[in-house]
Amino acid sequence: MELQQTVEALTAVLKNETAAARDMEAVLTRKRSAFVRWHTGDLAAVVAEEEGIIASLNRLEKERVAHVRTLSRRYGKMLSMKEVLAYYPSDELFEAYDDLRTVSARVIRWNNQNRDLVQSSLTFVRRTLGAITGNFRYKLLDQKV
Repeated sequence: MELQQTVEALTAVLKNETAAARDMEAVLTRKRSAFVRWHTGDLAAVVAEEEGIIASLNRLEKERVAHVRTLSRRYGKMLSMKEVLAYYPSDELFEAYDDLRTVSARVIRWNNQNRDLVQSSLTFVRRTLGAITGNFRYKLLDQKV
């Protein structure tokens, strides 16, 4: 494959990764809603969808690495995406890379928020179970000290 074709293939992979990341963002929004409503049926469906998207992202990531490896050969080292952009300037490649970074940052933020929500729910459940069972891990306000 000619280098220009590799750059074009890399651009297509980045665009596909961005589309998958946008799908993941939508799934994470629904996941948060399922957490808030404590709806296990919705959560199970969302997690199954999330697993499919993760599988797609893993496949796309392998393709991306293969294309970057091809572009890196002439430099004797594995290039970072920033180096690829510097050595193989392409407005379309830059735009695809920038879009992926933007969407990925939002996905990371959603994941962090969902993790915090789950952690908060877990803390609530532990405290509630402690109050019910008498196995207090934390002193409750209405308990004698």
